Amino acid sequence: MATITFAYVMTLWTLVKMMTAINQIKTSGTYVFDKYFKSKGEPVLGNTAKLRIRKGASIVLKALAPGADRLVKDNGDIYEITIEIPRFGLSAQILAHEMNQFETLEGEAQVQAVSQKIATLMQEHTDEYATTLEFMSTGALFGKVVDGEGTVLFEFTTDTDPIDYKAKEHIELLDEIDNAISEEIGIVTPYEILAHPLFITRLAAAAKAEGEFGIGGQASWADENGVRVLVYNSKRYIPFRATWKDANGVTQPFIAEAEAVVIPLSSDVFRHVYGRADHTEALKVAPQLFFASTPEPLNKGKGWGFETEMKAIPYCVRPGALIKLKFSA
Repeated sequence: MATITFAYVMTLWTLVKMMTAINQIKTSGTYVFDKYFKSKGEPVLGNTAKLRIRKGASIVLKALAPGADRLVKDNGDIYEITIEIPRFGLSAQILAHEMNQFETLEGEAQVQAVSQKIATLMQEHTDEYATTLEFMSTGALFGKVVDGEGTVLFEFTTDTDPIDYKAKEHIELLDEIDNAISEEIGIVTPYEILAHPLFITRLAAAAKAEGEFGIGGQASWADENGVRVLVYNSKRYIPFRATWKDANGVTQPFIAEAEAVVIPLSSDVFRHVYGRADHTEALKVAPQLFFASTPEPLNKGKGWGFETEMKAIPYCVRPGALIKLKFSA
């Protein structure tokens, strides 16, 4: 059997193997993307995508970035936004001194060690991409279109007053929510509620006053991955504290104080598009969320390297289905 060298191991990592490996890596910190957007993806061959967003009866479009309004076409009940898909790219390197260390291993041991190194580099890259993707997804979860720099290009808001929880029966409020979702989507769909902590505090106090906690009651606390969630009449109220920065660099909460947003658990509400990487090898494969090129020697004998890339944007198709709530003092 021929001696296994580092260069030989690199030839084992074909484009298909690289693409398969990077798209099978489990990323951390993508709760919002995984739960709401991942199942509904659309591949795009070019650098731009057309986001088709349903207006709904009370949806108002705000173009927040300079010149962003020129990207919008009003097609009756649809806003069509032509947008360049944000691109994120990183380079990975295995330097000469690392190669020398791998060369001290023999046979299958070297293959496994080098493969683990490549997998580790891929994991580092996808974790970085995941952080950006999660921020963009969080913005889209509330009707915002966010570009690759974190700038909010558009925001879809409603001119309908939030449903106020103060001094109302909880079941009556849930009926209002069901009716509002049904009017927007056409059917009643499951949902959960992301809420400012003060909203949950006030709702829990109201439930306690009604004797809903304890035996026979309809309210309880649940621990979900370390987050204390209020469950009331089978509906989950999840505290949400994420923030974003406006055009002036001022930090703003996604959910205002004592307010909440109903998030439908429907594939008809959230989507993401992903494009082909800006790399010559990408022409050989169909677009995927993550791209990784085949390893190749670096200049001047410095080692070996490969490129990775993500080109994607998540968005909300039906911002009118994001029902706003509040709990007045």
